[in-house]
Amino acid sequence: MKQLMLLLLATCFLTACSGWDSEHKDLFLQGCISGAVEDGMSDAAAKSMCDCRLEVAMKKYPKMSDAFEHLDSLMADPDMKACK
Repeated sequence: MKQLMLLLLATCFLTACSGWDSEHKDLFLQGCISGAVEDGMSDAAAKSMCDCRLEVAMKKYPKMSDAFEHLDSLMADPDMKACK
């Protein structure tokens, strides 16, 4: 998941991102779901968890660039970990 975040950060800088547009949301979800499935989670469970994580990330950091500045704290956030 952290690799996905780094990829999104690079994309963010290239596009002067300030918010979470549909492209960045899709990238987040694709990377999250892919990682969760690789870890043995079903597709449906991975989608549910990743939808939740995206909502948490967007709520805590309305600007995508802020989410990446606080990536470590976001990944350790209890609300993010509560997504199942």
